[in-house]
Amino acid sequence: MRRTFNYILLCVLLDGYVDVLCTFTQIVETSYGKVRGLRSVSGQNLFYGIPYATSERFQPPKEPATWDGIFDAVRRFGACSQTVSVLKLGSEECLNLDLYVPERAKPGDKVPVLVFLHGGAYYYGSKIHYDPEFLVTKNVITAIINYRVGVLGFLCLDGVANLGLKDQVAALKWIRKTISAFGGDPDNVTISGQSAGASAAAMHMLSESSTGLFHKLILMSGSPLTPWAFNTEPLTAAYQDARKLSRVSTEKDVHNLFANASVDEILRVSHDTSLNPRYFKYSPCIDSNFSEPFFKGSPFDLIKTGRFNKVPILTGVASVEGLLFYGLNNEKTLKELDENFVERLPSVFSWCSKADKRKIANKMRSHYFGSRPIRKMQFKHIIDFYSDWIAHSTSQAFIDLMVKSSGQPVYSYLFNYVGDRNFAKVLLGQGLDVEGASHSDDIFYVFKPAGLSLLLSSRDRLFIDRLTTMLTNFMKYGDPTPFKTRLLPVRWPQANTSLTMRLDKRLSVIRIVPTAHQRFYLDLLCTYGQAGYVPCESAQKCNTSNDAQQHQGSATA
Repeated sequence: MRRTFNYILLCVLLDGYVDVLCTFTQIVETSYGKVRGLRSVSGQNLFYGIPYATSERFQPPKEPATWDGIFDAVRRFGACSQTVSVLKLGSEECLNLDLYVPERAKPGDKVPVLVFLHGGAYYYGSKIHYDPEFLVTKNVITAIINYRVGVLGFLCLDGVANLGLKDQVAALKWIRKTISAFGGDPDNVTISGQSAGASAAAMHMLSESSTGLFHKLILMSGSPLTPWAFNTEPLTAAYQDARKLSRVSTEKDVHNLFANASVDEILRVSHDTSLNPRYFKYSPCIDSNFSEPFFKGSPFDLIKTGRFNKVPILTGVASVEGLLFYGLNNEKTLKELDENFVERLPSVFSWCSKADKRKIANKMRSHYFGSRPIRKMQFKHIIDFYSDWIAHSTSQAFIDLMVKSSGQPVYSYLFNYVGDRNFAKVLLGQGLDVEGASHSDDIFYVFKPAGLSLLLSSRDRLFIDRLTTMLTNFMKYGDPTPFKTRLLPVRWPQANTSLTMRLDKRLSVIRIVPTAHQRFYLDLLCTYGQAGYVPCESAQKCNTSNDAQQHQGSATA
């Protein structure tokens, strides 16, 4: 009785934060044990913090143990260990997920399932920021998961590589085994993510480990072929950070040092506040030469040779992706970029010699900034530079490859809507004469921001209804507009016609025409980028860097 009272009290404290009613759901019988959640006022059954795996530091995830009694899935808190600004957050015991289930769903209903992967450059982020009410009320079960990030999730050594991705596979296996108990369809699972979460979602397309565990992809501002998707020199950052703690000379030294360090020490030495195109320093790596690899080759080679999981894809970018990164920079960080441009080149160029890196940097700098210093007043040039790095330069090339290689429907979009939930633009782009939507502006038209009770304007409400109807149509039918309706008067064409859906106040179909900036950046990638990591046959015009050979070690493809 006392435990029930305590959970009712917790429910009252959460009211207004997650819109819960102070009543439990019916008990759900799973193969791991009984689970009970909370009911929301919006017609969702909420199950928070369900363990999908267990893990020890630098060990692959393991299937969770069964439990006796009832697991009260009512605690929404928790993230994997990370640093956000100067705050150290989370725990190493973090492999759990939140399930949001339509209130009337019951075992055997075969409700479509969405698995959402948070973004955060692979070094921060958590499931707790997203409330999928807009999707769940359209009869889709949504699972949002935690996975290990930073050094603890993406240190790239034999036996340790890509643990964050392996965590995600463990969650997909848990869903495959368990979701029918909540009314979900294990044979209709869509993986989605935004930014690094989108890139991570696409990684499962490239891995045999994920075969059969998902059936569609929705990628928001990320792909496996963006310049930041893979770390092509994964040992460089590991050695640099380890040497802040002690002297190391071998990969084994690095592993042992991090394995025995406190989590606070790891977070302290690995924290990077820079906003340059090299700040994805712990991210997926090609581990094909390791034991138990996640990848059997480089992304371009896997796609080109058809060795990937072929599923329908819906993918797109925001119209002004770089606005977020302009806003996050200040004069100090831009001066650092200005003075260290060669060192800040994306890692796909890390295999090049120092002389070739200077040549690439000079070309890139001249194209975007001319001979001027990089300062905040050059906001349009800075926005273009970051837009092409984060998404624009490779987005259409990735789409074209999918159309050519997958044999499955591919749908693309350009997100251009500006309303009251464009938080990145509102908070970081004030006073700028820039039309369009920023990186991350789209996410809160798909999810409610957890913890914020925001009134919806009629204009935003209509756009959210349209957008989430198209997304859930894709999850259900593999087609975002299977038929015209009053809400959706425009059919979304497949991308094999080079057409894309412009998501704005009015829906419209437009033809994609790459800009001069995008063509320049892609040409630079295809000329100098490391083969296998760029969406083209690399011309391989670089002389190989001895440093790159040394620090890539056995992680090369």
